Amino acid sequence: MDASSVIAVAVIVVATASLLALAPLIHRDTRRRWEKGIGGGGLGSALDAVWRPSAEDAHAQWEAQVEMPAHAPSPGDKGLDKGRIVIDLH
Repeated sequence: MDASSVIAVAVIVVATASLLALAPLIHRDTRRRWEKGIGGGGLGSALDAVWRPSAEDAHAQWEAQVEMPAHAPSPGDKGLDKGRIVIDLH
């Protein structure tokens, strides 16, 4: 083996070991962001959808429960005020 092959293998081994060592820290930071509502997104969400589909499903169910759909008003409804839609959240 020549020197460039040894260096390439060493870089790959060090990079892999670094990512494995930092994985708990990255996971903790991601959870903290989700709890604060800052959001995850990006590559993390794509990896979650592939490697942890149950977590992705749970997150989608949580979002559906948090969203409050509003019905479209009909003419004569109380929700109209001079042509403007008024949404009253109880």
